[in-house]
Order: sequence, then C-alpha cells, then structure tokens
Amino acid sequence: MMKSLSLLVLFVCASLADNTNDTMSPKQLHVLQTVRNVAKNIPDKNGKTYENMVSAICLTESSAGKNTIGDFHNHRSITKASLGAMQIRVSTARHVSQNIKALNWLNNLSDIQLAARLLGDTQLSAKVATYYLVLLHNSRGNSFNAISGYNGGMVNHTYYNKIMYNSAVVAQLVSSGKLS
Repeated sequence: MMKSLSLLVLFVCASLADNTNDTMSPKQLHVLQTVRNVAKNIPDKNGKTYENMVSAICLTESSAGKNTIGDFHNHRSITKASLGAMQIRVSTARHVSQNIKALNWLNNLSDIQLAARLLGDTQLSAKVATYYLVLLHNSRGNSFNAISGYNGGMVNHTYYNKIMYNSAVVAQLVSSGKLS
C-alpha cells in the first residue's frame, strides 16, 4: 500500500515537473550540471553516489543558484547565513572539513574567507554539500533521515517532500537531455 502510494506521488510529481523544467535558465542548468558532476565523484561507504539527490537539494535550497544567500536577516552575520548554490553554513563546512580529509584545507580559512568561497564557488559548495550528505547517509542509514539532517533536523517531512518533488524535476531534466 505504502509503496504504491509513493509511486503515485512520484508519478504526479514527474507530471508536474514537465512544466517546471521548461522555465530553467541556462545558468540554472549550468549550476545543476556542475553540482551533478561533483556529486558523481563522491560515493558513500557502499560506493553509491547521490547526484540526483544533491541536484534536487540544490534546486530546493537556491533554485539552482538563483538565490545564493539564505537565512540572512535580523542583522545576522554573513558567516551565519546559508550560502551558495547548496546553501551551506560556515559551521557546516567546518564540520565537514574536520571529517573529510580532502577538505581539511578549509580549516586554514577565516570564517569570512570561507563564506566568500561558499558564495562564489559552485564546485566547492557542491563538494561540501555532497560530502555532508554522504556523512549523513553513512551515519543515519537512509535517505529520509539524511535529507532531514541536511535541513537541520532528524525528521522533516515537509523538506523531504520538497526534495522528492525536485527529484522528479531533476529526473525529467535528465531524461530530456538537459542534464547528464
């Protein structure tokens, strides 16, 4: 029952996604392709990659690079905001860099320098986000909990549903040849 309901939701999302992928700008498609290319090279402990999920997160978090600064209100410091195509916080990037040897060099940057890099470097944003998602997947064991964790929680049905919707958008972009 639950499996057929999930398939129905995915089918409806895919049908709606047809309309969404026609409104993607070339710049947004470029950001999504950059994110996908990075994610294809970062597997989890079982060798699985998450390019579709990371692309859906990018689409959800920043509209594929259209909105590169989030959570920046109430005179909050830029280093506390969610930054870049993947909406990574400096504190999250620091956490990932302490757990991923390939990103240890980020520890040598000041918070302002790291914030600037996250804002201006889509590949870096995608690397940090993908490694973060892999860490979450490795520790939490399933996509629902990993995706919820990406948005700062243990259980986040609303966010997960947005990612599932945008996964259908990404699948349609791939099947139409707009993304590889």
